[in-house]
Amino acid sequence: MTRTRPLTGLAGLVAGTMVATGAALPAGVTPSAAAAAAGRPGVSETADTVIVRGDTYTMTIVKDGFRYGFADATGRPTLPPHSESGLRVQPDGAGAFADAVDTDLVSNPNAATAVLDVELADGSAVRVHVHPSPTTVRITVDELAAAPATVDLRTAPAGPAYGLGDYGAHADGQPDEGTPCSGNVEARPTLELTGIVLDNVTNQGSCKRFISTFMVFPQQGVAQVLFDDGQKRVALTETENRLGVAGIADRLDAVHYFLAGDIKRVYADYKKAREAHGYVDVEPRPDLFELGWEAYGALAWNTYQTSVEETVQGFLDHGYPLGWGVVGSGFWPGPRGRPAEGTTNSFGMWDDTEEPGREDSQPGLPNPRYPDPDRLKSLFADNELDLLLGARNNFKALPADGGNHNPVHDGPFMEEAVAAGHFLEDADGTPAVVTRAQFPSGASYVLDGSDPAAVEWYVDKMRAWGVDGWKEDTMLYAPDLHRDGNWNPVQTALAGAGDLLMVRNAAYSVPGDIIRINDTIYGTGGVYHEDPDRMPVNLLNMAASGAGNLYPDYVGGTPGPSLTDPAYMDYFMRNAQFNAMTPVLSFGKGPWDLGRADYAEQVKELALWHDGLHPYVYDAVLDGHATGYPAAMTPLPIAYPDDENTYGLVNDETRQYEWMFGESLLATPVFGADFETARTRDVYLPAGKWIDYETGAVFTGPRTLDDYAIGTDRVPAFVGGKGVLVTRDRDDSGDVAGMTAEVYPIATGSRYEWTDGSARSRVLNANTGWDAATLRITDRTAGQAVPFEVDEVTGAFRFAFEPGHDYVLSGGGRAAHSLPVETAVPAAAPAGVAYEVGADGQVTLSWLPVDGRPVVHRRGHWRRAVRLGRRRQHHGDVHRARHAGSGARHVHRRRRQRRRFRSTLRTGHGGSGRQHGRRHRHERGLAAHVRSRGPRLRRDRPMGGQQPSGLRRVEDPLQLHRRLHGDLVRPAAGRPVRRRGLVPAAHQQHDAGRLHHHAHRRHHGRSSRPDLRWRELGVAR
Repeated sequence: MTRTRPLTGLAGLVAGTMVATGAALPAGVTPSAAAAAAGRPGVSETADTVIVRGDTYTMTIVKDGFRYGFADATGRPTLPPHSESGLRVQPDGAGAFADAVDTDLVSNPNAATAVLDVELADGSAVRVHVHPSPTTVRITVDELAAAPATVDLRTAPAGPAYGLGDYGAHADGQPDEGTPCSGNVEARPTLELTGIVLDNVTNQGSCKRFISTFMVFPQQGVAQVLFDDGQKRVALTETENRLGVAGIADRLDAVHYFLAGDIKRVYADYKKAREAHGYVDVEPRPDLFELGWEAYGALAWNTYQTSVEETVQGFLDHGYPLGWGVVGSGFWPGPRGRPAEGTTNSFGMWDDTEEPGREDSQPGLPNPRYPDPDRLKSLFADNELDLLLGARNNFKALPADGGNHNPVHDGPFMEEAVAAGHFLEDADGTPAVVTRAQFPSGASYVLDGSDPAAVEWYVDKMRAWGVDGWKEDTMLYAPDLHRDGNWNPVQTALAGAGDLLMVRNAAYSVPGDIIRINDTIYGTGGVYHEDPDRMPVNLLNMAASGAGNLYPDYVGGTPGPSLTDPAYMDYFMRNAQFNAMTPVLSFGKGPWDLGRADYAEQVKELALWHDGLHPYVYDAVLDGHATGYPAAMTPLPIAYPDDENTYGLVNDETRQYEWMFGESLLATPVFGADFETARTRDVYLPAGKWIDYETGAVFTGPRTLDDYAIGTDRVPAFVGGKGVLVTRDRDDSGDVAGMTAEVYPIATGSRYEWTDGSARSRVLNANTGWDAATLRITDRTAGQAVPFEVDEVTGAFRFAFEPGHDYVLSGGGRAAHSLPVETAVPAAAPAGVAYEVGADGQVTLSWLPVDGRPVVHRRGHWRRAVRLGRRRQHHGDVHRARHAGSGARHVHRRRRQRRRFRSTLRTGHGGSGRQHGRRHRHERGLAAHVRSRGPRLRRDRPMGGQQPSGLRRVEDPLQLHRRLHGDLVRPAAGRPVRRRGLVPAAHQQHDAGRLHHHAHRRHHGRSSRPDLRWRELGVAR
């Protein structure tokens, strides 16, 4: 069962029936008949219709009302015609829209482009051009009788749909000018867009900065977009699917429909179309996919040099291999927080000179704040960190226009730009005035991004700061400029000059290395920015809009609560897990200051894991740039468009926040407004084989893992898809020391392609199975066999990876997995379980041993037993909870991961091998899971077998342990049964909601008790 919130209304109808509602075609004209009438790609005409045909679609235009719709190559409707009219126009000042009433094809019926005159209900007419290609249709509207006017193009509704950039995170019914967003805009509760109505899609700062009208319909295999810099109109309701523009002076250019049927081709066509309209993506550089740091996350607005240096040094001293840092504010001259202070456009003017008598709005700031900029730059350069400063394209206006321009702190630059005509201008030729912005205070002028001379002047002036790149952070609120593409050429030029770019404002494309969602603030959903459930919706609808190189803001969000506040610690930890599953991971506050040492260590392990994953992440980012497909962070409805179970997963009720993180990882973090209490999620696994990255549990989708425990001490991910990760290792000094490929036993016959922008490699799974004894890995470029290791937890094959080399797996017999997998249901009758609830709400489980089976604790190398015990996991409640929380880990994840592999040197098929390896340095306890139903526990479901029905009580602990860890494991043919001793003890981890074996001694010893106890800490039954 898939426990997702069902799609309602239109989206539910379409998702359930594969049919979108809409008006019928004229009698006798069906989509398939229309397709047949066309006969070939191009334009044809019948008495009642105009038919436009491509390779993958048929567009039928009903002349009555210019009602157009689309069907795929099989005749299945994808976007059916609107019930009233497909075009309507409203001149400014008119009381109502005039709908299209009749259509006349004026071009040659056999022409490649259809030119149509469309008569409106008010007697006027417009000319429409329909430009078909093999997989797309472009529509323009010209020759408006009255201008300016509002023009809408529309079909019948369809769904489910995703996208709309930043606006995809806005709930239905939001105000057109709700700025700034917190307190004015409500976050969208679901990823799906049905119900949204927007009549002023434009840049308004804050949460309205990545502007896009692109919507994708995965079930239909189509998408649409309207390109325009002005006031755009979007609606997806139960009556219409509308794209339009208000205030058109001459023509609407253009609405595009992408009709390939194949989602990846749809995104490729969209990329080509936006480039044709001038919205070009910058090819990302690898730098900003390193671990990052933002001063605002630690110091808010009031930064100063020593605070920046001390915080950055703290991360380095604690072993965080930072690659970049941002100082967004406070480095310019003047009294901080006062109207007279400088700005990011006080080019090269650091606050490096004392000002006697200066009073900052924040008491206690140094004077000057940045006395030695060269020392700051050296700290970054010496540690191979890129230094980014905040950047904005708005300048303080003259006092006569309501601005706070002060030549002492702002310099002469604004006057230079006015004299040269570098600012956006009103009709009278004077600079356009923005009366309300986030910063600086007072009125502003705005650089004209459409003027190449203005852009060149700005880029040249920015050189004076002498840094590596920019966090573009303009926030303009009023009035609306309706110049959404104004930021794109400026950032593209900065990137072209060699600068790194963190993008905040852009239209349609990403003109920089990464694009960041708006600020996240600790909270439980009171307002937009304090709603944790906004983050996945915001990110995934931006991804659906074609932006895969996403940045979710720094871990912990905007400074506020103390790092020792219990609720904030939980938020910080879960936020770290969530962010680690995105392309960019950064920090503000130092995790070592958290009030829990275990959380601090777990956050660091996630950071090091993400750092090691850099080659895999950057490859996915480059793939997205080359293809237009959001490969680095792919919403599941887009990754699995034919799987209806994915359509409604992302919502603030079930909180099944999942996405593909590259081609091989399924992200499944526990996150949302329930961060204090949530310990499990229903995890949906699409079709295919999936391996829990942390525990090695093996599942076959499609299926839902109900209440799957995901503790704070793990990477919340499953490996599937291509099943290949390319990682990097660091030596003890922190330097990168080689790369590694990890091939998981997911699928044979697959090919993974990798690049870092220069070298290209392939990993081909030409093997027949996954038997490690007979599998061979060959470096085809070097022409030799490659030694590999086998992960004793996941069964992954790990080998040294050389960029530019191709690798092929062969052999492997017929084994479905590289490790033995239990497939039979244990027949042992379980014993009874007792439980009691203490005064503190803690639940203790206990049970006696089965008669004749005394509890025995084996002396010896118990740490090895724990490590080997991680080799099996079943997805029933007991074992899920067991893996939800492990004990404290004493080494970094990269080092730990290397040690958990069994190294096997192979020289050929069946060649002898040498096993070696170092044991884990961490401990893992046993656990059991208490259901709210009482003492009854669901039995473990076998991996790969039939799911047993009913519930059983848990058997005695020795029998349970042997069944799960060795004695009752069914070996593969020809393999001996591996017997393992019972772990005599495991340390107790004080983490609410986790279950751990009651520790009686830390080292080798026997239990003096006849029973064993497991405890659930801090959670009421």
